[in-house]
Amino acid sequence: MKEIAEAFDDNYNSQNYRFSSHGEDPFEIGDGNYDDFEEEDIYESDDDNDWETVDDGFASSLVEEGKLDALLETFNALEENNGSKSAEPTRSIAAENREADQEINISSPGKLHVLPLYAMLSPAAQLRVFEDVEKEERLVVVATNVAETSLTIPGIKDVVDSGRVKVKNYDSKTGMESYEVEWIIQASASQRAGRAGRTGPGHCYRPYSSLVFSNIFEESLPPEITKVPVDGVVLLMKSMNIPKVENFPFPTSPEPSAIREAERCLKVLEALDRNGRLTPLGKAMSHYPMSPRHSRMLLTVIQMLKEARDYSRANLVLGYAVAAVAALSLPNPLIMQFEGEKKSEFKDAGKTVKQEDRKGRKERKENIKAARDRFSNPSSDALTVAYALHSFEVSENGAGFCESNGLHLKTMDEMSKLKDQLLRIVFSCCKPSETEDSFSWTHGTIQDVEKSWRITGSSTSRNLLLQNEEELLGEAICAGWADRVARKTKATEYQACAVEEPVFLHRWSSLINSAPEFLVYSELLLTNRPYMHGATRVKPEWLVKHPKSLCVFSAPLKDPKPYYSSEGDRVLCWIVPSFGPYNWELPAHSVAITEDRDRAAVFGCALLQGEVLPCLKSMRALMAGKPEMLLEKECWGLERVGRLVRVLTEKKIDSLETLRKSWEQNPNVLYAEIEAWFQKKFRHYVKELWQTMLQEAQVERGGIAGCQIYIRQDPDS
Repeated sequence: MKEIAEAFDDNYNSQNYRFSSHGEDPFEIGDGNYDDFEEEDIYESDDDNDWETVDDGFASSLVEEGKLDALLETFNALEENNGSKSAEPTRSIAAENREADQEINISSPGKLHVLPLYAMLSPAAQLRVFEDVEKEERLVVVATNVAETSLTIPGIKDVVDSGRVKVKNYDSKTGMESYEVEWIIQASASQRAGRAGRTGPGHCYRPYSSLVFSNIFEESLPPEITKVPVDGVVLLMKSMNIPKVENFPFPTSPEPSAIREAERCLKVLEALDRNGRLTPLGKAMSHYPMSPRHSRMLLTVIQMLKEARDYSRANLVLGYAVAAVAALSLPNPLIMQFEGEKKSEFKDAGKTVKQEDRKGRKERKENIKAARDRFSNPSSDALTVAYALHSFEVSENGAGFCESNGLHLKTMDEMSKLKDQLLRIVFSCCKPSETEDSFSWTHGTIQDVEKSWRITGSSTSRNLLLQNEEELLGEAICAGWADRVARKTKATEYQACAVEEPVFLHRWSSLINSAPEFLVYSELLLTNRPYMHGATRVKPEWLVKHPKSLCVFSAPLKDPKPYYSSEGDRVLCWIVPSFGPYNWELPAHSVAITEDRDRAAVFGCALLQGEVLPCLKSMRALMAGKPEMLLEKECWGLERVGRLVRVLTEKKIDSLETLRKSWEQNPNVLYAEIEAWFQKKFRHYVKELWQTMLQEAQVERGGIAGCQIYIRQDPDS
């Protein structure tokens, strides 16, 4: 088997390989006790790369120049015996070798017909393994563990089980995922052996010892709850009034660290408060049978669109939001390499007679790149795939669309079905009678969303969202993955919150050319270096708005000064936030003032300046002092300044709404305090002015009309 290893791995180091079954090992030494051996003696090879022949990467490496010839020569060396073969799969290789030595005439093995089989292969290419081969040809299927169970390929007589599998591991501490080659379990070994001899006698060859099988292989896989994030489980149990999840009697308990990490994640998503209690948002999220990150994103979109009343394109935005969730739930359908192309043809076994035209291949790459530009979005990988999904669904020929645009047809089909399923879930969970009013959908029905999704656009032109709509979806993605923020350090290199080592944008990302300063990613995959997948550009103000638990705020700044916002009817101040474990300083941001007296003082200043009631603007020249004195705490000792601040604080008046409610109960509230701000010779105008102020306060907040009071002053005054 040295030749096989050389064909599979350029870095093969020459060692003796043994074919054996776990029931009988002719080379077994000692009593079979694991303690009799050092770990390196148990393994057949100390180079894990020798076993990477069963993963998806190997399927594509078969066609690399030079390796195919070696592979063909190797299989030609495995000649069949003229004698009849035993159907017993556990027959020792030593006995077979002795019989082979007695054979004189060795028949020609015939030429090979080699086919790959793995999950991402197109359905048509997968079905090729079931086709009949030509006479005197031998079918060789190089497969991943997709062929391990529930698959019978006619004519397969021999299985070579490497005993290895590439698995995707998740690190809950860093959120990083990586593909690693590991030993299979005993149950998988039995399943792999079962692929041979299903339609006739067959053998299973295992290049590992029975000692490895017995002492290294686990009997079965560990429970899924011990390998995946449990934030969804914790959220569901919190919604069932189970406060101490770690004390729950699970059949198989997750690690305590996994539960703590889940609670930390839910606090970042604002599903739990700082004491671990369920919030109204968390209660709404628990109704969605999906990952809390995805439900947080969808509910953020619903909440933001609900605030935009009578928005005519709300149903279309929701359709794209659901498509983006589907895009973030499945592998990227953009085909990075041109798999499945026929790179060579064979005149006879092991001889290549024709190579693919490289010029034509380059032209096809350029055509596909130009086609992708029609739906590429420079601000989000998720929106790029959402645009591609929209174009795919409205196209007349989905298979042709995927072929011309370099998309994986099977993934696009799954994504389309998932989008429809998610849309039904949204409308089943966001009914006004079943959820919080702020998270209910009031813009239309599921039919309205589907109509908006399909009524515009075609397979050759995407239905562009407006810039503010793309930013709305980007902000929602930020809310769902707020703890996976990365900041640019240089070129495409970033520093992520969750890991210490640098992370990188993948060259196929839609953001590769813009490389924004801040972004969030949905997945961090470690290959030769950590690459971010599902990246979305982030504005600094989004980091302050959503993951507040990850921010540290400075004291309110004196410059710029605090102010009253008529749009939100509240008083705000400026602060400098720092984000994440590395304390990234963000631009100055305005936030609501928390102190009651400070809030009342800022509102009083805005009231006297005419920013709350416009009729006071023309009165500033008649006042005895500047309204800005209210912003200086040193001036609160002055009678008229301190008196106004005190009454505003006691009456809890810090907005136009609270001022209106106070005047509805007593129209004379603040009359004496505001009159004291006028010069004595102009105080007789306050009575007439007061009636105008009451009239302006009674109108709707958005329809305040300015009412200028012009006062003819005495020339001698």
